[in-house]
Amino acid sequence: MTSTTSEHSDPSTVTVNGTGSATAAPDIARVSIGISVTYPAVADAFDALARHSTTLTETLRAHDIRGVDLVTTGLSVHPQTQWVDGGRSETTGFTASTTFRVVVRDLDPSSATSPASLIAACISAAGDAIRLDSLEFDLEDRTELAERARETAWAAARSKAVHLAGLAQKNLVDTLEISEGVDQMIPVRGVFAAARADSAPLAVEHGEIEETISIRVRWSMA
Repeated sequence: MTSTTSEHSDPSTVTVNGTGSATAAPDIARVSIGISVTYPAVADAFDALARHSTTLTETLRAHDIRGVDLVTTGLSVHPQTQWVDGGRSETTGFTASTTFRVVVRDLDPSSATSPASLIAACISAAGDAIRLDSLEFDLEDRTELAERARETAWAAARSKAVHLAGLAQKNLVDTLEISEGVDQMIPVRGVFAAARADSAPLAVEHGEIEETISIRVRWSMA
């Protein structure tokens, strides 16, 4: 917890900045996972994408991922090209890909529906077509965490203001102005290693989430 003062020109007021932080254990994991395949013909690429995507979504649903916790966020089909003699490009194949945004609510590492178990199952189901874009731990509702950080920031600001008022042989009277800025909300990124399709669940550590809030407060003094 830190706080800093700012210059103030009005001798009857004091303005200070206060910063406070709070941490909490995450209660959800957000996983971005997808399928990407490349084939010489666009129809073959799209068909392969459809097959792998069906397998992947069936695997996700088998791990209790459904409804609003499973959302398609991207779908693309584009040609693969290479430069050939004469300075022209030549199409060598087509890549089809899709991405799903997944919310995992069971963070117990020993559970069959944990993020580690889910990722391992998806790799086994989709093989080389799988793409893991990101894994982030988060809080579904950040309200309570922000409130605790704000209370700490307020305590820091008031303590500094009381000290400065005392040095000026004055007392704080009224709160004249309050402004707030959220410095940072840090979702902890999961750490996982590459795995073969027949590997054990990946090692995933979720740690804590930290939020830091800064406030600026002006008091009148008498």
